[in-house]
Formats: sequence, structure tokens, C-alpha cells
Amino acid sequence: MKLTAQQIEMINEALIAKGLIYDDIKLELIDHIATDIELENEQSNFEDAFFKVFSKWEKSLEKTSSFWLANLAPRIVIEKYSSLYKSLFKYSLLSVIVFSVLLTAITILNPEECVYNLLKLVFASVYSLSCLTIITSLFFIWKLKSKTIYGRFFQKNCSYLGFYFFIIYTFLNDHTHLYRHYHRASFFENFMDWFMPGFFFFVSVYLIMTAIVHFKIVKKYKLL
Repeated sequence: MKLTAQQIEMINEALIAKGLIYDDIKLELIDHIATDIELENEQSNFEDAFFKVFSKWEKSLEKTSSFWLANLAPRIVIEKYSSLYKSLFKYSLLSVIVFSVLLTAITILNPEECVYNLLKLVFASVYSLSCLTIITSLFFIWKLKSKTIYGRFFQKNCSYLGFYFFIIYTFLNDHTHLYRHYHRASFFENFMDWFMPGFFFFVSVYLIMTAIVHFKIVKKYKLL
């Protein structure tokens, strides 16, 4: 039997009472729970089916915390949040290793100062553009006020934005003397010169990707 709008709202209120405030996870769960209740409802009334199905989701909805998110939240939220952090580090590490090896190889094979400085300038420019994109996205996420786990993850990690600009400034100014030693340094030393700024650059790229997912979810579920 198809659930009524009032019964769907009861599921929504029950999830909110459990601390599930993120629209994307909540709407997905409502869909799953409603389907389960409809199947159970064929053999019993709505109230019995409601409590029976929610008991199945009890473990996913129990409040807990983790290293990644200290605040108490339903387990399903913690697991999703932890998954985003793990994906962040995996993506950033793999990307920066490839990036650093490539840039190091280019500057060793082409040790001219103009090549080194051009690569630095292009990198810093793209990095600055990513930071401006983060600021713009942060404004629109704040303005829309829609709550998704991706939006929350993005907002929390925007606290490092000032640090990103500091890295750009340092990379362009404080280390301009590095070129004089660059072609005489080991491959590992040259690799590390690109690795640290590169890692945080790819972190910023990942944050932009999560912001894009947030906006897609807002559009999909019409959460404006």
C-alpha cells in the first residue's frame, strides 16, 4: 500500500528527532524506509510496520562520534563524513605524487630558470583561482541554507582557506631563491619542493568537487 503524505511526514519527523539534519541523507533514508514500510504494511497496519522498520535502522541511526566528527551524530552521518575525509586524503595523495613527479621531471630535464618560474606562476595562478572558487561557493552555500553532508564537509574545511593563500604567497615570494639550488638538489629534494604546496592545492580541488555535489543535490531535490 502506498504511503500517504502524512505518513511520509511522520518518517521525516522521526528522522529529525534522531538528529538527522542533512537533507541528502535524510531524503535517501525516507525513500528506503518508506519502501520497507510499504512492504511490511501489506501484512500489518502502518504503526506496527513503522516501528518494525525503524528497529532495523536503529544501529544506523544511533548517535555516536568519531575522530573526523567530534559532535554526536547518527552513525550513518559519521560513516559518510569519515568516508569523505578518507576520499579526500586518498585523492590528494595520489594526485600530488603524480603531479610532483611530473613537475620535478620537467624542471630537471629543462633546468632553465624561465621554465621553473613559469611553472611556479601557472601553479600559483590556478591555485589562486581555486581559492576564489571556494570563496564563491562558500557564499552561495551559506545563502541557500540547504543542509547536505557535502555542504557541511565543504564549510568545515574552508577554515583552511587563509592557510592556502599563505602557501601561495610563500611559494611565490619566500622561495624564489630556490632556483639557484634546484638543479643541484637531489630528485627527492626537488620532489618535496612541489609536494607540500601541491598537496594542499589538490585538497582545495577536492573541496570544490564536494561543493559541486552539494549544488547538484540541491537542484535534484529542489531544496532551494
